[in-house]
Amino acid sequence: MRQVFLEFPWVHAPAPSAFLPLFHALGRYEKLEAGRAIYNGGTTGEVAYILSGLCTYRTQDARDREHYFTFVPANRLMGNVDAFTGNVVNVIDFALRPTEIFLMPRQLFLEHLAADPDLMQTHTRMLIREHESDMEGLLSCASDPVEIRAARLIAALVFRDECRASFSWEEAMPEAPVPVPYALTPTEIARGVRATRTAVSLIMSRWEREGLLEVRDGVRLASPKLFRLLTDWLTSRGGPAPKVAKSRRKAAS
Repeated sequence: MRQVFLEFPWVHAPAPSAFLPLFHALGRYEKLEAGRAIYNGGTTGEVAYILSGLCTYRTQDARDREHYFTFVPANRLMGNVDAFTGNVVNVIDFALRPTEIFLMPRQLFLEHLAADPDLMQTHTRMLIREHESDMEGLLSCASDPVEIRAARLIAALVFRDECRASFSWEEAMPEAPVPVPYALTPTEIARGVRATRTAVSLIMSRWEREGLLEVRDGVRLASPKLFRLLTDWLTSRGGPAPKVAKSRRKAAS
C-alpha cells in the first residue's frame, strides 16, 4: 500500500505555468503580513496566486486545537477549491510568513476557466493532485510515527518544486546537508503533522545530537541521513527492505 504515496504530503505541487499570466494580467497585487487571512469563502471570495512567502490552511479540531492542513509555498493557488464549488468550509487561508499575492474575484476566475477548456482541464487535474497530497497527509498522520511525519514534512518542503511524477530519490538524494526553507518552529511542524510541540522538539533535539539536523549561521540544514529515514517508504527500488517483526512464540502443540 505504501507504493501509492506521491511522496510529498502537506505541500502541494506548483500550479501549472498557465495561471501566472492570467493573474498577472487580471489580479490585484497585495502584500500580506504574517498572520493575515485571505478571504475566499463561498460565492464572493477571491482566488489567490502566491508569489512569495508561505501560506497555510488553518483549521481547529473539536477541542479548539489549531492545525495546519497543508503548507502553500510560492507559485500555488489558494481559494480555488472554494471558488470552484461555491462552498464555505471551516478552513482559514492565511499567511504564515510575510507573503506577496495576486488576488482575483471568484467570478472572474470561473469565467476564464469556462472560456478555456484546456485551462479547465488543467485546473481539474491540479485539484486531483492537491487532494491526493492532502489524503496522503491524513494517511501519514494515521499510520506513521511522529519522527517519520516530521521528516516527511521537511523533505516535502526541501523538494517542494520537484516534479512529483518523475521524482527519484536515487537522483534527488543530496551529497551534503541542504537548507530547510521557512525556518518552521517545532510548534508549526507539530501543527502540520498532528503532533505535540513537545514530541517534535524532543525529536529535533535528538536529530541535532545525531547529526541529522544542524544550524549553521542561523540556517537549519538537513543531512542526507535524515532523508534516508524515509527511503523505506519513498524509494521505488534499491531502498532497505521493510523490517518485519517475527514472533518468537512457538506454535501450540
